Amino acid sequence: MQDHTEERVASADSAAPRLVRNENERDHLAAIEDIMHGATRISFAVAFLKSKGLGRVIGTLTARLENAADVEAFVGSDFCLTEPGALKDLLDLSRRYPQLEVFVAKADARSTFHPKIFLGVGATGAQLMVGSANLTGGAVTQNEEVSVILGLEEKSPLLAEMRSVFSEYRTNPRFEELDEVVLEIYRARFKVAEEAKRRLETELAAGDASAFDLDKLSLLHAEFRRDKAEMKALRKRRRDRKLAMTVQRQIAGMSRTKSLARRDRDEFANLFRDLITSGDGHRHLWHSGDIHRRGQEAITQPRETIALFAAAEAASQKPPEEGYAEIRRLGGEISGVGINMVSEILCTFAPKRYAVYNGNTAAALRALGASPPKSVTLFSAESYARVCGVIEAVRRRIGGEDLSDADAFLNWIYQTKVKPDTKR
Repeated sequence: MQDHTEERVASADSAAPRLVRNENERDHLAAIEDIMHGATRISFAVAFLKSKGLGRVIGTLTARLENAADVEAFVGSDFCLTEPGALKDLLDLSRRYPQLEVFVAKADARSTFHPKIFLGVGATGAQLMVGSANLTGGAVTQNEEVSVILGLEEKSPLLAEMRSVFSEYRTNPRFEELDEVVLEIYRARFKVAEEAKRRLETELAAGDASAFDLDKLSLLHAEFRRDKAEMKALRKRRRDRKLAMTVQRQIAGMSRTKSLARRDRDEFANLFRDLITSGDGHRHLWHSGDIHRRGQEAITQPRETIALFAAAEAASQKPPEEGYAEIRRLGGEISGVGINMVSEILCTFAPKRYAVYNGNTAAALRALGASPPKSVTLFSAESYARVCGVIEAVRRRIGGEDLSDADAFLNWIYQTKVKPDTKR
């Protein structure tokens, strides 16, 4: 019976290049089978080989071996994603058909073996596919993969180059011809890697157990928006932030006073208390709840605290990492000034650039699946800038006016979702 499949490769020289995607019957599996059908020599190189992928083509591959085709396979072992079982199947096949040669690329931390090449050469031409698909079940039929398949004439320069590539693989000391020893060495590495993956997956699952996805974030914000009391509080927060800006500028302006008289000290203390407390008729314009406990100690250092506000007004125009580092350093010399106060001052001066950060913020971010630094006292400028970026992303998703709006939402999450759980 005549093998008409040879005609398919023989006429490949007239085939125009086309894209291969896994979105119809002309998927990567069909393309690989087209390349193998009728080929007298088959060469393929893949980064990852898995049993399901090999199983999809092994029938066609065996048929070509039965027809005395020569086959060479080059398989990567980086990241231990290639399955030992698939290598064993190829090894067994090579024992039945000596014209099948299988080479395994040794793992190399400096360079990953990562090609996806399928070449079938017939009597008068060849077919070549190069792209993103490995020889795995997902890659040949399901994954979002894109490759190009094209026909090549026997004298095509590109075909000569591809032959040269495979020849170089053969002589490269990185490759070992697959036998039982090579397979057993890889199987041992694969077992260790699989155990490490399972441990990592367990840790990730534990970390994800309390994490919300982005849809849940949207649901939480919708719940927040339906809370009439919170919406009223949000409007008050916005008014208070503007009033706090005025107070902070008044305090910063006092830095121009060369010598603070008793009246100046009293005025500073009164303005400062307007920011941190509602006691004695003050307005508590900052909305961090516990800031007054240690914050009032700063009243005992009026000149230093006034200078801090003046410096913060200028620093608030700088990028968060730079401005925070400067004000955190100055604040560290003043009793009662911590990260919470530094971030409140900066956020008030520049609410679209700087975020309030305290224990409530950190807990709410963790509840959302973020990983802010565990310490809210030993906090680097780099970490603060990263947190500002995360809170800015939250602000964009909820449509907040500024980072103070995002802080209100995060505080609501802490008060209504996190804090109740800690009391159980």
